[in-house]
Amino acid sequence: MVMASNDPFDNASVAARLAELPFVANAQALTVSTSGGEFAGFQATPARSDPRLGDALLLHGWPEYASCWEKTAALLLEQGMSVFAYDQRGYSPGARPESVDEYTMPHLVADLDEISRSVGLGRFHLIGHDWGGMVAWHYAANHPERLLTNTVVSTPHPIAHAKQVQADPDQYERMEYMRAVQDHPDGVARTLLRNDGERLIDLYAGDVPDDMAASYVARLSEPGAMDAVLKYYQAADGRARLSSTPVTVPTTFVWGSEDIAFPRATAERSAEYVEGPYRFVPLEGSSHWLPESSPEEIARTVLEWVREHVGE
Repeated sequence: MVMASNDPFDNASVAARLAELPFVANAQALTVSTSGGEFAGFQATPARSDPRLGDALLLHGWPEYASCWEKTAALLLEQGMSVFAYDQRGYSPGARPESVDEYTMPHLVADLDEISRSVGLGRFHLIGHDWGGMVAWHYAANHPERLLTNTVVSTPHPIAHAKQVQADPDQYERMEYMRAVQDHPDGVARTLLRNDGERLIDLYAGDVPDDMAASYVARLSEPGAMDAVLKYYQAADGRARLSSTPVTVPTTFVWGSEDIAFPRATAERSAEYVEGPYRFVPLEGSSHWLPESSPEEIARTVLEWVREHVGE
């Protein structure tokens, strides 16, 4: 299912803009049918593909959509890398189950695996932000044979985060919003969307462009959308889990020093859970919303990491 064309940040609009770039051969919105439902996304190939770079899959977080990656995707395409991004479970209207149990990590990882195969990706470069980053950590641990490199944006390793919540009062306090969602999901949904999404827009703190933020609010205001995406947090309460360590895939972790959710101590602790090549890239003065506010830094980091670990 493709969103209405009057939304400037639906997948069709993103694909149309990418298709107009002189270094893009083809870009399209598409729907991928899987056992988990129908997932909306966009895919693009460069006019001059660099076989050394291969394919990148970009995975968004909460509360965002695949469109958050538009600028990063354009920068990767310019260098010869093909890109694919999709709206995750709950965000895609055709993949919006009602049960909280269907939003556990095993389902999110299975979605990624099935979708990537369905669009014809062999081994690929994974780039994930926020919840997409959490899925990336788990996917890298459980499907290393599918990945060439792993780039996680903003989200620390799940075990590092869990231990830091227990040990660090600062990290514990920063997770108050998560506990609020788990205790009162309906109330949180109403609060975030009240007054044309005023509280949700405040959450972006000016780091998401106004028109993109308005698009997020409009899409999350559709019947059932916000209730669905908040189920990620409800499901993160000890329900079905996957092993999340060791990570042997070459991994780089990009983190903003002004991240509202994750302090530096948690970010730095993530290194303890990677046994393969690892690089920590702190962006001083940058916020949590890196796909929207720091696409150049993300693309540069990805390309440097890929060239270092796949070869020139």
